[in-house]
Amino acid sequence: MQVNWNDDFELLYKKMGQQKHGIRLLALWKIQSGLSETSVCDLLHKTHATIRKWRRTYEKEGLESLLQIRSGRGRKSRFIKTEQLKKDIDDLQNKRKGGRIRCQDIVEMVAQKYNVHYSRSGMYHVLHRLNFSWITSRSKHPKQNPETQEMFKKKFT
Repeated sequence: MQVNWNDDFELLYKKMGQQKHGIRLLALWKIQSGLSETSVCDLLHKTHATIRKWRRTYEKEGLESLLQIRSGRGRKSRFIKTEQLKKDIDDLQNKRKGGRIRCQDIVEMVAQKYNVHYSRSGMYHVLHRLNFSWITSRSKHPKQNPETQEMFKKKFT
């Protein structure tokens, strides 16, 4: 493709302003007017790789491709059945028979049951949306015997 470096980036920049792609036009305008890539990087607070990528995109594919903004990776899927997830978390806690479930336990359960993979920090955000609080009472050891504890209290008080 024949690229016309005679495109008026200044005029295009002033016409489009600081929209999504305005910064790209500004970078090429400054390069076209004689500034070095390093100076443009310093001016726009962008890396050399970014400026070089914009310049190469323009040279290889033209102005239209330069102004095309591609979408990112998107968001992780959200649970559609939030009530079911709450129930599953409660069931997981009840199966413990003492002690606490950890966030990692929930991450593993969600991965197995729903085939959705979260990091622990991502799962904390999900739990926050579901109004779960990690402020809990003191946990009980699974082998704890309440009767023995009461006998101990009565004997030594």
